[in-house]
Formats: sequence, structure tokens, C-alpha cells
Amino acid sequence: MLALRNKIALRLGYKSWDDFQTEIKLAKSGAGAKQYINNLITGIEPKFAAEVSELQKMKAADTKDPKARLMVWDWRYYSNQLDKQKYAVDKEALRNFFPYQKVLDGMFNIYQSIFGLKFEKISAPYKWVDDLQLYMVTDAASGEPLGMFYLDMFPREGKFNHFAQFDIICGKLQPDGKYQRPTVALLCNFPPPDADKPSLMTHSDVETLFHEFGHALHSITTRAKYVRFSGAHVPGDFVEAPSQMLQNWVWDKNVLDTFAADYRDPSKKIPAEIIQKMNDARLANAGVIYRRQFAFAALDLALHDQHAEDAPYDCVGVSNPILEKVFLPIDPSTTMVGYFGHLNGYDAGYYGYAWADAIAADMATVFDKAKDKYLDKAAGMRLRNEIYAEGDSREVTVSIEKFLGRKQSTDAFLKHIGIQKGAANKKAPVGPITQPVR
Repeated sequence: MLALRNKIALRLGYKSWDDFQTEIKLAKSGAGAKQYINNLITGIEPKFAAEVSELQKMKAADTKDPKARLMVWDWRYYSNQLDKQKYAVDKEALRNFFPYQKVLDGMFNIYQSIFGLKFEKISAPYKWVDDLQLYMVTDAASGEPLGMFYLDMFPREGKFNHFAQFDIICGKLQPDGKYQRPTVALLCNFPPPDADKPSLMTHSDVETLFHEFGHALHSITTRAKYVRFSGAHVPGDFVEAPSQMLQNWVWDKNVLDTFAADYRDPSKKIPAEIIQKMNDARLANAGVIYRRQFAFAALDLALHDQHAEDAPYDCVGVSNPILEKVFLPIDPSTTMVGYFGHLNGYDAGYYGYAWADAIAADMATVFDKAKDKYLDKAAGMRLRNEIYAEGDSREVTVSIEKFLGRKQSTDAFLKHIGIQKGAANKKAPVGPITQPVR
């Protein structure tokens, strides 16, 4: 795969496959992507080192060997042990606070309010499954129709078994001057209801719903002239950022209290100390989790960097040292790169996960600083007008910075994962360095 990609890139006049792949993304070049990842690797180092030290002490106690090294196969086990010891939360019991319909209605109320929208359930002219629902979206102020979305929310045999938003009709300006209204489908696989209780979601399910519906709003509120640039048709290293930002909503007690309540006794809300524990647990291993992602991104870019056309590839020789340097010690006889499936499909693009996460955290600061925080209507309308409506009809970097009101920075991302300003202060690249959506 690497040899063929490199040959294609060189024949097309590019220096490398990563330059070819990133040209139409925010990174603009392989060097831009690598610089961004390297900045994050450096920025997260203090937290990563502290987390590894704590996990190493747990292994040393278990093995009675104070010099025991934390290896790549150890971290999941000891991270899990740490969660059990310090941040025990009964995730199954939390389901009682998230009955599907209450969560859906609560999310609708929040998004309608902050984005100035109205959702109205209408009769679907055609159904591919009996419980399919169809909603019309209009602008709350003017009453202008904006688009529609289908909800296909529960599993069944033969159905797409992940969570994603799919375009059915894309927005565009038509020759007669009228705007083609987008229609999208949200396909999910939440726990179905049974005879004696409703569908009860995990907190992770709720996070997924808020994320995926963000993609639907991105697609529906577009005002771009051409389909190619409308809605979520944006660079691959940005498309997840607006929806990843919306995941913050379900970690905030003020937001959760608007809809999360025990279905058996709606007066009972999730206690503040439980939400704090959930947030603490999320932060506890963030350094290790993200450094692992950065290691994958770095090896992906290294394998797709400049390479003489007829020179052989030593994939293991390139990838193993990167994995060990950026993440944790490995057995030198292992070949993780041989089963790194993302090399097929995300080639020279795996960095996009980290890139989008950093942008999402930066964008969330607009709501963090707003008068009503995550329920702030002015911030919501800024997101709708500067990000959703524009799509890719102007440089996405311009849209991001208009929404932020400043240049981009990775400070917010580092703070989001528990690193205070001062421990690191790396700025995001600017300018030239700078599938179904899920």
C-alpha cells in the first residue's frame, strides 16, 4: 500500500503521500500535520509522565519489583484498576437517569434554544422501518423552513451497526434562486425498550447522541451555495470538531439537570458528586490515552512521508521506535503496524482525530466564557452563523477564528485534559501550516 501510494504521489508531482492527502485539509501539508502533532506530544508530556508514574507504582506494588517497567500491555489493566479504586461510579445505575425519550426531548430543547431553531415532528411519506420518525426544522425567528431529519434509532438485523449521520439531500442554491433544503438521516443503535421499562441509555450513549445530532445540525443549517461546500462537507481534519465540542454539554450538571432524572422518580437528579467523579475519571488517564493516539498519528505520517520511489519500506523499523518513544515500551519482536487497520482509509489522516479534538476544545471556550455557558443563545447563534452556515464555502480556518474572535491555540485542549497553562504553551499552526460523519 505504501509503495503504491508513494508512486501515485510522486507521479502527480507531490513530494509525498502525506502532502497529497493534506493539501485539501486544514493541515495543508505533511509538515503542518507533523508540527501540530509534535506540539501536542510536547504539550501533554507533564501529564503523561505523571500518569505513567502512578501506574508504574501500581505495577511495582503488584510485582514487588520497584524497578518494574510499565509496558504497552499493562496500561489498560492498571488504568482500569485506578478507576475502580479512585473513581468508582455505577455506570449501569446511571442508566435510570437517561430514558431515551426524555434525553431526546431534552437535547431538542437545548439545541432549539441556543441555535434559534424549531423542530416539528411530521408524518413520514415513506418509512423503511415502522419506528422511523421525521422532523421538520425551521428558523424560530422567521419561520423559514431549513430542512428535515429522520431518526432511525434502534438496532435490528441487517442494519448499519454503528452511529452516524448520512446525507439524503444536500443543501445548495438552485438556478431559480431558491435554496434546496437538506434532508439527513441519523442512524443509531441505542438500547431498545422492553415490556416493563423504557429504553435506558448509558452516559456514553447520551454523549454519542449529542455528538451525532450536531452533525445533523451542521448539515441542515447550511447556507452554502454549492453542495461541495455545504454543511458537513468540510475538511476531514475539521468535520468532527463541532460535534466533539457538543459532547461537553453532557458533562455539565447545569445541562444534565434540564433533562436527566430517574425515570422512576423524576424529582431525583444526578448528584453533583457523581458528575464530579465522572469528570475526574475522564481526566485521570487522559494523558496516556491521548499520547497513544499521538503515537499512531506520528507513525502514520512517518510512513507516508518522503520516500524514494524504488526504495524498500521497513515498516516495523519505522513504527516501533515511534510507538516506544511517544507512548510506552514494547516487545521489539512485535509488529503492531501489521494490524493497524487505519492505514487503510485514514492514510496520512489519522492525525485528524487529535487535530479536531484540539479545535473542539478551543471552540468550547466561547461557551465557557459566555453568560449562560453551554445554554447561551448568543454563543449558539455564533456557532450556527460562523461555522454551520458557512460549511466549506470559505476557508475553515477563517470560520473558526471568526467564531473564536482570535487566533487558534492548543491551550484550551491541554487545559481540557488537565494541564494548566504554564506547563505547556504551544500555539496551533496558522495559515499554510494549519465518509459518513460519525
